[in-house]
Amino acid sequence: MNKMMKKTGRWLLAISCIISACSKTEDNNGTLTVITAAPSDITQTTAVLGGNVTDDGGNNVTEKGICLSDEPNPTITDPNDIFFEMGSGLGAFSDTYEGFEPNATYYVRAYAINSSGTSYGESVAFTTGESEACSVVTLAANANITTNTTWTAGNVYVLDGWVTLSATLTIEPGVVVKFKPNARLNVNSGQVLAEGTAENRIVFTSYKDDNYCGDTNGDGDATSPAKGDWTCVYLNGGNDHMFTYCDFFYAGANDNPYNNAVRISVAGSSFTFDHCVFAHTKSVSSNSASYAFYGGFYMNDNSVSVFTNNVFYDNDRPIYLDVNYNFDPSNSFSNPLNPSEKNTRNAIWTYTSGKSNYTTTYSETEVPYVIDGYYQGALNHTFNIGANVVVKFSTSAGLKKQTSRPLNINASAILTSIKDDTYGGDTNGDGNASSPAKGDWDGIWNGDTQSYMSGANILYADHP
Repeated sequence: MNKMMKKTGRWLLAISCIISACSKTEDNNGTLTVITAAPSDITQTTAVLGGNVTDDGGNNVTEKGICLSDEPNPTITDPNDIFFEMGSGLGAFSDTYEGFEPNATYYVRAYAINSSGTSYGESVAFTTGESEACSVVTLAANANITTNTTWTAGNVYVLDGWVTLSATLTIEPGVVVKFKPNARLNVNSGQVLAEGTAENRIVFTSYKDDNYCGDTNGDGDATSPAKGDWTCVYLNGGNDHMFTYCDFFYAGANDNPYNNAVRISVAGSSFTFDHCVFAHTKSVSSNSASYAFYGGFYMNDNSVSVFTNNVFYDNDRPIYLDVNYNFDPSNSFSNPLNPSEKNTRNAIWTYTSGKSNYTTTYSETEVPYVIDGYYQGALNHTFNIGANVVVKFSTSAGLKKQTSRPLNINASAILTSIKDDTYGGDTNGDGNASSPAKGDWDGIWNGDTQSYMSGANILYADHP
């Protein structure tokens, strides 16, 4: 599945009906009866979905909702499907969903649970509306945007090469931006205000991507989008950039030596990315600068660099940021409609630097953090590693604690080798080619006692 499914407060789906009638009940335990409602108000990106519990069999319904998939007969137990609770008790339930690819087929099924078990309505297939062609506005290679400019809905903006911004660029909800090979948007100063909505996302994608604004390159089915079709959005300056409900697809062309969808540099760290999707980014495994989102040491303060509710999937390494950054656990690292579609080296990758008079807390538990250098902290920097957090270390990496550099590790946290697939999965992306061993990383040095720390949750360190 190439498109995130999300909504404000809950998940959403966009589909058009193939089966228009309400489904017949599939009663799994003989008494609990639930019906899948026919979707209504279908558009390219939105639909109302739900169901109706008509008989509880004498036992209270503790949960009801819908399950979704790109395959027939989704369930609440299949890890490749998703489901959303929509209440309890008898009666009808529905909600508005959005955010799928145009002209794609999905399956919805209502479910209900009581003490007797789980019952499902019939699986109903739906297809999103086709993407309509948009008016094409082409920006020539080496173009400079020097005056305040608005890109308006109903248009597809095609970048023919590098385009530089030094003014305010406002991108309206629903705008599609397509990039020809090696094109990128350079933000050297000014401001980008790309504020989409749940119903009208802003899409940054390949010139070959016919899913948005149709067949812009006019070649029918002769070409398809692929990873690395364009370079990146490059934030090299400016302040208070806003990217909300934006999708970044098929970026990552070689930029010597970078492969990114979004890259932050120098004075470009003042931004908000919220409810955005980063998918299908090209990576070169031997390239140390290949990440879907490259924040580096410029992204070190979450009050300046705001990053919330975003999704990464079908990339190699999803994100690279400063070791001190407080990463928000609202972000996620798999395709919401197909949870098995993740990222190859699925982790939060960090750059080791010092930040004085600051508190950093690691609280993300979906994926591990990777520290690939020796982190000594800085004066009056407090480093907290929270419950069930996994931190992995590369060769010679490690941590230092001291009274002036407090390090607090929850007893349920795991600190281990990057080769350790038992915790946090195959973070180094080599399958079974490597196994963890003592000495894979340095350890945790206590500067007050001049000794290394030990503990049941400190694994494969060289010391002690």
